[in-house]
Amino acid sequence: MKIKRLPKMDDNNGWLNILPPLPPPDSALGEFRFDFAIVGAGYVGLAAARRLGELLPDCSIVLLDAGRVGNNAAGRSSGFAIDQAHNIRARDFAGVVDAEREQLAVNRAGQDYLREAVRSHRIPCDWDEAGKIHAAATVRGASRLNAYAKSLDLLGAEYDRLDADRLKEITGSEFYIAGLYTPGTILVQPAALVRGLATTLPGNVTLFEDSPVTAMDLGVPHRLTLPGAAVQARTLILANNGFAGQFGYYRKELLPIATWGSLTRPLTGDEARILGGRSSWGIVPADPFGTSVRRMTDGRILIRNVYSYNPGLNPVERDRTWSRARHETSLRNRFPMLPGLHFDHTWGGPLCLSRNGEPVFGALETDVFGAFCLNGVGIARGTIYGKLLAEMVVGVSTPLLDIMLKAGRPSGTPPQPFLGWGVRLNFAKRRHDAGLEM
Repeated sequence: MKIKRLPKMDDNNGWLNILPPLPPPDSALGEFRFDFAIVGAGYVGLAAARRLGELLPDCSIVLLDAGRVGNNAAGRSSGFAIDQAHNIRARDFAGVVDAEREQLAVNRAGQDYLREAVRSHRIPCDWDEAGKIHAAATVRGASRLNAYAKSLDLLGAEYDRLDADRLKEITGSEFYIAGLYTPGTILVQPAALVRGLATTLPGNVTLFEDSPVTAMDLGVPHRLTLPGAAVQARTLILANNGFAGQFGYYRKELLPIATWGSLTRPLTGDEARILGGRSSWGIVPADPFGTSVRRMTDGRILIRNVYSYNPGLNPVERDRTWSRARHETSLRNRFPMLPGLHFDHTWGGPLCLSRNGEPVFGALETDVFGAFCLNGVGIARGTIYGKLLAEMVVGVSTPLLDIMLKAGRPSGTPPQPFLGWGVRLNFAKRRHDAGLEM
């Protein structure tokens, strides 16, 4: 099978651009034989490789990424490692209580595995267990917060209500009228986190970057073709999210989406004094189609909004230009006191949704396993999916694995062009309905 579409990330990723330059990549050249081959060095692939290396120190593992770790989708998120996630398909944040409790347990286990790696290896990634604020700018948004609070009450979850004065004290902005603070979220610099995870893998894991898989031949062993190499492996693990469809799995069930973020330059001393507020915080929107905002300790401000349908899988320049204009409006609405503050970087990141919100997890066929379709919650959920998949492959049984094995699978989608029309119309309506929350 030839792989027709490969990840092609541009050089606009602000998270990566503010880090020191990357060293030259170690790319696959020649012929190799490994016990395990993992395709995709995002959160799923990194966690699967780490856990396999821990459980099977005498086995050989190769982790293949088509680009550079940190510039892939994992390094392009907004940096919220969330325990309880909002769902962009939902009309509010409420969900089925038992399912929500299970998802909380799964996501928190992912946070725990990340925390262990970051602390034990002292990975510098601006790790901040600051929680998140769900903030509303409109009466309609405030009603969404009330619905979310009811679901938190059913879960017995901790939260604090924030009024406009309290939100201004935290953010320096008078834009928001109501908020809910939940303590479970961890804020990170995503590109720094995945780079750190990649450089601290167990010694029996080999990472090849700039090494896309262009063809595969399944069998005993599986054979992967790369531009300058051939890799054979007894067991294959797919951790490449929406691109897994290019390998023949769930091709008609995965919805490829791009999300967009912009990052400003650091605030000057005068701008920081004018703005006031805390030096670091993170807001997710009351409306799922609204705007996420972060202020980093270095004074930069992140704006993230806009979902665009992305059938080509890779973000495209016309969407970047359009999204940057939306981000400028969002920035001005929230921080009119900073007229000279503009963006240094605007970038898109691919993610994968399913119509019914279900993931892909487990065996795909003999000695082929996969975990993908993370539905926009990549950091914590992707990490635990990778860890649990490695444990499944090895034969380790846990209650969390049981939760994953009983989960549903992505439902089918309408054929093209109806799918594209429907998704674009839905997104346009949801953006319109979000209004000032964007």
